[in-house]
Amino acid sequence: MGFFSPTSRDSQQPAAPSVSGANYLLWIDGVGTWLVYLQDTLRIGGPGRPGSTSPLSSEWADLALLSNLSRHHATISRSGESYYLQANAPVFYQQRPVNERVLLTDQAELRLNQDTILTFTQPTALSTSACLEFTSFHQPQQRLDGIVLMAENCLLGATGENHVVCPKWPGSVVIYRQGDQILCRSRQEIYVNEEPASQGAVLTPGCLVSGPDLRFRWEVIV
Repeated sequence: MGFFSPTSRDSQQPAAPSVSGANYLLWIDGVGTWLVYLQDTLRIGGPGRPGSTSPLSSEWADLALLSNLSRHHATISRSGESYYLQANAPVFYQQRPVNERVLLTDQAELRLNQDTILTFTQPTALSTSACLEFTSFHQPQQRLDGIVLMAENCLLGATGENHVVCPKWPGSVVIYRQGDQILCRSRQEIYVNEEPASQGAVLTPGCLVSGPDLRFRWEVIV
């Protein structure tokens, strides 16, 4: 069963961490692995020093790609409902060089140096959250299928309006912030560690969410 092995109801569950200072890995059975990034600012750069303990970040960047990039090459920041790109080294936005902060739009191509390409998307008007896709296949040390820049919620489901598209799912799941916690809910029957969660349940590190033809695991990255 691997990391999708159900957690016993009798086992002690870890307390849900504060969403401030924490980010998460979303392991979706049959779909892939996504970084759910909760901070307002994402620094993108090259790989860290040899022996770095984090497979995703470095001392200079929140997202450290295995690519020929500066330590802190560019920054994406969220302000209200908008996202902005700031360049600290050669960056091209829609094939134009970035010399000052620019507003990001849906399906925008971001080229860092000459060969590292990310695509910025905002798949639905129902959410301020956005996504980054690895168009050129440059990755951090730990492989990801994409990044959700999560504002208030993250939508998972079969259609293209979701932040993470799960083609075989019969319904959708919403991951959302509530106060200082992260929860999930769904219109269909779902469970968090075998406990009913359709009306909303807190996601704790390592918990398993399951339902008809869907399963995912939620892991914290401090």
